[in-house]
Amino acid sequence: MQLTKKDVSNPREQEVYKRALRFRRDIYAIVKDFPKIEKYNMCDQMRRASASVPANFSEGYRNHYYGKERDRLNTALGSTAEIQAFLDMAIMENYISEEQYRKLDDDAEVIFGILLARIKEIDKVLEKEGQGEEE
Repeated sequence: MQLTKKDVSNPREQEVYKRALRFRRDIYAIVKDFPKIEKYNMCDQMRRASASVPANFSEGYRNHYYGKERDRLNTALGSTAEIQAFLDMAIMENYISEEQYRKLDDDAEVIFGILLARIKEIDKVLEKEGQGEEE
């Protein structure tokens, strides 16, 4: 049996959600200046991954089950890491400036840290209740 949450509140009130939305906006803005060759490659992937972070956070946060929230947060973590890999490629190809890279990478690290902290909180709740990792 899956462990249910006592409360399911609005993700829009959470700082990580707000940060993730701003991060998505910033990613969308920088890829507009990438070369045409990247339009259906790196640009699309960066847009999708950046949109995945707030979307998966929201879906998980609004879920009634801790295990489902954890799963969605883990997906958001992966998307954040994916964006960081694309930022590494973008700086290597000189598509973005060092300043843009630093800002976006720092933003990604903050988001990653907040998501990971929430996953660890959920792990403690599940461990305490003897649920372990849920399917």
